[in-house]
Amino acid sequence: MPRALILTSNSLRHIYFANKMAKAFDVKGLILEPKSDYFESQQEESALVRTHFATLAQYEKKYLAEFQDFPSVPLLRVKKNEINDHACLQWALEKDVEIVLLFGTGILGDAWLSTFKDKIVNLHLGHSPRYRGSATLFWPFANDELEFVGSTIHLAESKVDAGAILKIVTSETCSGDNFYDINFKTIKKSIDELPGVVSDFVGGRLSPVLQRVDDQKYCYRKRDFTEDVLRRVMEKYGP
Repeated sequence: MPRALILTSNSLRHIYFANKMAKAFDVKGLILEPKSDYFESQQEESALVRTHFATLAQYEKKYLAEFQDFPSVPLLRVKKNEINDHACLQWALEKDVEIVLLFGTGILGDAWLSTFKDKIVNLHLGHSPRYRGSATLFWPFANDELEFVGSTIHLAESKVDAGAILKIVTSETCSGDNFYDINFKTIKKSIDELPGVVSDFVGGRLSPVLQRVDDQKYCYRKRDFTEDVLRRVMEKYGP
């Protein structure tokens, strides 16, 4: 098993991620960085948005509640925005790992990227490079492009979510699936497939493919997520 370090956050999906990685790799350490509430201002202003995020939490439990806590490995808890502190990086260096598995933390700085050059594999929930920016699992529904609901397993680099691609994981849907089913099926499938992708990369059986800038079509910001666009998506794809 490759020696691995996990960098992740504190939601149920991150607990699921950490445990799946711990089953597949020799995990020498886990760094946990919490996140603040997502789209906090929109939730404060809109009952529909608050209901949406409450429903997301319900479906996250439905699909990703296999594990209730993080695996029993050396754990470093940091505060929000501390992932790039020198002490955090030093702790990681002491673990002597072959690969770093990244999902859900803040953006890594140049110190991480240079120290673990081409050894940080990120799970980005979004089909890169077509969809970049914020809420990249949401916008394909708004644009009626469900074929681009997916995730990107790629190498981390200084330009966010733009590193060379190891695999695009596409969604699998069944008749009757709604927005929330499709989202969390995609997240679960992406996490489940990541160990095999990383093992092939570490073993030299898989080569990363550079992203084509010309393939980017959308780059959304948090301010683009509004009650109006959410209502339109829910009318067509909601429960």
